[in-house]
Amino acid sequence: MEMLDGDVMKWIIMIIVGAVAGTLAARIMKGDSFGFAINAMLGIAGAIVGGYLFGLVGINAGSGIVKVVESQFGVTLPENIIGMIISATVGSILILWVSKILGLGRRNR
Repeated sequence: MEMLDGDVMKWIIMIIVGAVAGTLAARIMKGDSFGFAINAMLGIAGAIVGGYLFGLVGINAGSGIVKVVESQFGVTLPENIIGMIISATVGSILILWVSKILGLGRRNR
């Protein structure tokens, strides 16, 4: 059961990080949000793209921020949560930017 609980937590963290990253990217690129489910999917896809790109250039985003939050506020976050949000947001922005160039996405009615 303990292994199952860990897997469930990973899924929950992935969905929350995806939703935060997707919302940030949508607001940065379009000025609005797409809704929780679409933002989460955008953020999860962005995490794949951003994680790959950050890995290519050897960037480990956010690790210092987690240490500062823990020492200043006493809040213990997963070691790479900030980096996950940063890389997922960058990846999501890239996805939105490419889709805009290709003429995909929302159409104004």
